[in-house]
Amino acid sequence: MAKKPVDEILHDHNHDGIDRRGFLKCMAWAGTGAFCVMQGGVLKSYSLSKLNEIGPRQAKGEFSFVQISDSHMGFNKPANPDVAGTLKAAVAKINALPGDPGFILHTGDISHLSKPEEFDTVDQILKSAKAKNVFYVPGEHDVVGEDNGKQYLDRYGKNAKGAGWYSFEQKGVHFVGLVNVMNLKAGGLGSLGKDQLEWLEQDVKHLSKSTPVVVFAHIPLWSVYPEWGWGTDDSAQALSYLKKFGSVTVLNGHIHQTMQKVEGNVTFHTAASTAFPQPKPGSAPSPGPMKVPAEQLRSVLGVRDVNYVPGHHALAVTDSTLE
Repeated sequence: MAKKPVDEILHDHNHDGIDRRGFLKCMAWAGTGAFCVMQGGVLKSYSLSKLNEIGPRQAKGEFSFVQISDSHMGFNKPANPDVAGTLKAAVAKINALPGDPGFILHTGDISHLSKPEEFDTVDQILKSAKAKNVFYVPGEHDVVGEDNGKQYLDRYGKNAKGAGWYSFEQKGVHFVGLVNVMNLKAGGLGSLGKDQLEWLEQDVKHLSKSTPVVVFAHIPLWSVYPEWGWGTDDSAQALSYLKKFGSVTVLNGHIHQTMQKVEGNVTFHTAASTAFPQPKPGSAPSPGPMKVPAEQLRSVLGVRDVNYVPGHHALAVTDSTLE
């Protein structure tokens, strides 16, 4: 059987979608960024385009961080011929945020074709962000090619486990970076795998039930739209290890649009891309780059800021467009 071209394989696996059952809130389907505030261990989400409507008490917390996703450096098709320019706009938006975010979470698809120069460009652009520490998880576009993700690990996962999963602590909040793009299932569904699930179980086992937990991965950990592969086939097992905690926030990318869902103690947020939008789930024959009028592009791209305030019920999550 003849091999598919890399671009065709990536198109097959670049999935998006939303399951409207149990869907709580959709924040601008096509890509506003987010300002996230951690308040009492739960993430609250605000639109960055409406920061002037947020009071200082809401916008400030114990600490804040920023999520960006799907920069797809190297992409140069009509949906966005200047992905470097829109990533720079995202950094400008970050630098204009009130306060100083402690770090950036990049939830994957840093590059478009896993080329060294694509990773180099993103690294150089992010150096100008006022948040200097960046934590990554890979997207499927970051692990293509013959090295099966080795270049990604050499750059961003030197101290990680397995294919790049890891955890860290920040002022009483436990962060877990998961990898669900290495062994995509039928239809492009993400997969965590046995080794990672066993590691996750042990990683959170010792934590107090009152510990706020933030999980971040590329493909959503809830069934957004399985018909397009927008979900992770073994996410239920992963989430079962988090049931004891009072506050769990899950941050994902991949679908290039912001959506929110709450299930029990878990709040799920998908993020906008800094590169191009994708169609609403089920609104097109398949997912993939969606062209909008040039003057509208930055209104469907964005970043997310998160702020944590001990003693409050939720992390504040603010999505902001690049307009």
